[in-house]
Amino acid sequence: MTRNMHQKITCQAQVLTQTTAGEQQESFSDIATIWAEVMAKSGDMTLSARQKYVSPGYRLRMRYQDKLLATRKILWQGQAYRVTSLRNSDNRKRILEIEMVEDRP
Repeated sequence: MTRNMHQKITCQAQVLTQTTAGEQQESFSDIATIWAEVMAKSGDMTLSARQKYVSPGYRLRMRYQDKLLATRKILWQGQAYRVTSLRNSDNRKRILEIEMVEDRP
């Protein structure tokens, strides 16, 4: 089950801070750097600024840890990815599955 978890990823949680002007500013803080299995999914076609592009999607499998449930962004191979879903697939808190897409500004 864990023999394919050979990709190192960094999980990040969203942090909202208030600026001096009273606005909320979004930043991300590292939760953990862990080993995971990364599997490519078919890309989703997205329309952004009237231009179509395929955003590559991935599914991650890793050992379950409660602290990882706050994950909103993944750093993998120098690229940032946005988390689209988190799932405890076996309901036994052994494996956590995360789906993610490339994070585009």
